[in-house]
Amino acid sequence: MGNKVNLKVIGRPFLPILAVFVVSSLFIVVARPFLAEGKFDDRVLLAGNVLLFGVTAVSFYLYSKALGNNNAHAFVRMMYSSLLVKMFACLLATLIYAWFAGRQVNRNGIFGCFGLYLLYTWLEVRILMQLSKKLPKNV
Repeated sequence: MGNKVNLKVIGRPFLPILAVFVVSSLFIVVARPFLAEGKFDDRVLLAGNVLLFGVTAVSFYLYSKALGNNNAHAFVRMMYSSLLVKMFACLLATLIYAWFAGRQVNRNGIFGCFGLYLLYTWLEVRILMQLSKKLPKNV
């Protein structure tokens, strides 16, 4: 039998990711004039932030399920699934944006989204490492 992870245990650690989403969204809205001076398209940043929050939530859920599974094959499968979901969703969104924007692609906005991607990924891994230390070890 697999070690089931309680969703209440997972919900609380997800709060910092939610806080990053709210704070970064508010910053993008409030700092719109400042971002425009740096040639950052606030719409690209907001859309990227929403997408990254969504894929991070899915990824976090899949990683959390993987943490609670004693089967090594299932653990690896869930970890790869999580990684692929996040990577392909971001790649697809970037390609769709580039297709529709044509020559008007806002490179600074894409680089800003890449920075957000790194922030979300770092925070997600940090939280999941802390969760993995709290799980009982089966020897």
